[in-house]
Amino acid sequence: MVRLNKQIGIRISKDTYLLLKSVAKFRGEDVSDFVRRAILKELASLSFLSESQKKALGLDAASRGDNVG
Repeated sequence: MVRLNKQIGIRISKDTYLLLKSVAKFRGEDVSDFVRRAILKELASLSFLSESQKKALGLDAASRGDNVG
């Protein structure tokens, strides 16, 4: 398990926060988990993560726009 020991802060609009909170609740997670996954997905889409990490995030080659076959 990864030790989480760094904290960042961001400012977002109230509407965005309420939407984010609602979506996270429906997914059964807290806002921090949702944001961490969103950051990892963006890093993966920019090819900063390994293929196995991309796959674990649900990003297959077709959804990333890679040439398949």
